[in-house]
Amino acid sequence: MFEFFTKKRVLALSGLIFFICFVYLILQSHFAYTRQLLKQEGEIREKAKKAASCESYTVVERCKRCPKKELRDLVKVCMETGYKQKIKCSDGKEEWNWCEISPAVEESDFWKFQLIMVLIGASSYAIVYLRQQKLDKILMDKIHKQIAAGV
Repeated sequence: MFEFFTKKRVLALSGLIFFICFVYLILQSHFAYTRQLLKQEGEIREKAKKAASCESYTVVERCKRCPKKELRDLVKVCMETGYKQKIKCSDGKEEWNWCEISPAVEESDFWKFQLIMVLIGASSYAIVYLRQQKLDKILMDKIHKQIAAGV
């Protein structure tokens, strides 16, 4: 019985159990976070719906940041949150309504920024690496010429 539980097998089994627990915790955290985001987005939609001048509407343009000029001119729609969206009422009238950027949009913007920074960093590293290789080759050629001339 004890021959079956060698050190390698015990370590592999422990690693497998640890990995399964780790994946479970990550998935549980992700789904809890997703539920929280959906709840927050629902609350944001309800607030914006109450602020609209008409009962039922459809969103024509998604939520976007108000221009600085409108913020300086104290436009009523932009003063609430600094964001606005274009809506179309059921009677056909189009107007602007305030809105809030959802946490999901902010999170996606954050990850886009991180991806851009990684790409810039990787391209900078590649350029430096290639330049260093070229300079090393020039230096080696110079050394070989000096050695050839000295012999």
